[in-house]
Amino acid sequence: MKTIAAILVLVAVWGCAAYAADQPKVTIEARDTPIKDFVSQLSQQSGASIVLDPKAQGTVSISLKDAELSQALDTVAKLNKLAWKKLQFAKPTDETVKLDQIKSAMLTLASMQMVGLSVEDPASKTSTVFAKDLSTKPDTAAIKLPEGYSWATVYVLLAPEPKDTKPTGDSRIAGLSTDIKQRTLEIAGMTPEQRQQVFAGEMAAQMSLAPEVRRAMLADQMRARFSDPQYRNQYREDMHSVFNQLRGQGQLPDFGRRGPDSAQGGGHHGGRGQNRN
Repeated sequence: MKTIAAILVLVAVWGCAAYAADQPKVTIEARDTPIKDFVSQLSQQSGASIVLDPKAQGTVSISLKDAELSQALDTVAKLNKLAWKKLQFAKPTDETVKLDQIKSAMLTLASMQMVGLSVEDPASKTSTVFAKDLSTKPDTAAIKLPEGYSWATVYVLLAPEPKDTKPTGDSRIAGLSTDIKQRTLEIAGMTPEQRQQVFAGEMAAQMSLAPEVRRAMLADQMRARFSDPQYRNQYREDMHSVFNQLRGQGQLPDFGRRGPDSAQGGGHHGGRGQNRN
């Protein structure tokens, strides 16, 4: 409860506004420094408490001389597509609550799109209200805190929330087309036994679909294969060649369309194909 009280007896200064009056100066050089290490150096040099979002990634290359802390935060945020906020909150002066203990709470508070917050304490019959977008800087010195509390300031660097970027129809087709090309090349390099295992798995996946879905996919497959005259002729020649090869090896599949005469039916099928040529 003390940790919660330390956080909620507060006024948060939302946004990236900073005030030069109480800002430390920093002089810092960084070349491809991991952002975590840079923030640690910045915190040590300025004496400010800075919390970095664990999702923040990247490096920092920067040269600052006698720059205000807000300028340093502005620069690193811009370079790494981050946002920063300054939070002021009341914490126990006896240091029983350490900053590390409430880092996750600071990140949560800073990242919330808060419009307002009201905390009611039934025991003391009091309420505390927090408001967003105050027109002036809150004068925390004028706010009387409970005994044993003092104001502390924390700067929070936030990574943007990942956007829900569902692929569009065109991008999905492009991605699948690339995957199909790569898959085709990989299958071509397999042994016949390996290829048969892959195709058997593919057949099993298709047969697990509803019949109407399978037939719709097969119809679309046939339309796609026969829409281009050049590919249609090549595909037909390949089919005839493979059928003749399998028939000569006695491996022509039994499609079960003519019962006992299926083998003969296979011959008729091949004959019909030859007549079309």
